[in-house]
Amino acid sequence: MLGQNLVRKDNNLQILMTYPDKIELVLTYKHDTGDSEIFTERVDAIKINEHYKLVHIPAFAHNLAYGDIVEVEYDDNEFHFNGLIEESGHSTIHIVVFNLDSKETLVSRLEQLDCGVNTHVADNYIVIDVPPNVFYEPIRGYLQQEEDQENISFRESCLSKIHQ
Repeated sequence: MLGQNLVRKDNNLQILMTYPDKIELVLTYKHDTGDSEIFTERVDAIKINEHYKLVHIPAFAHNLAYGDIVEVEYDDNEFHFNGLIEESGHSTIHIVVFNLDSKETLVSRLEQLDCGVNTHVADNYIVIDVPPNVFYEPIRGYLQQEEDQENISFRESCLSKIHQ
């Protein structure tokens, strides 16, 4: 199903485009700001008025979370992230699992703490979503305990204002 018509300027020509209701959004970022290597990942997003809402947890990108409303730019036949419009209140945590024997217990405990858990990226990598209505401190404490035991390393990739 097609969405709202928008005007895009391309080489001083105005082109009337129809942005679809659902897109695959390209997120571009660097792992290390001092490095020139650029990485991309793709996440699904749905149209909300003239912007898009992320409907998947970003697996690698920093500063974006499930449900965030973003501005997109259409370039070279792809939709690219162009800016954050509204924070969703969700937080994204990236976890590297060192002890794979503990992964099943880790996932189970995170689900008990009401986190959304994505284990499909890699065997030793987990991405979690902390919804805005979930108290983050018990989750942070559990992750810190697992990190202290050298089972994991975690990074608060996108911590919402609610969870800070």
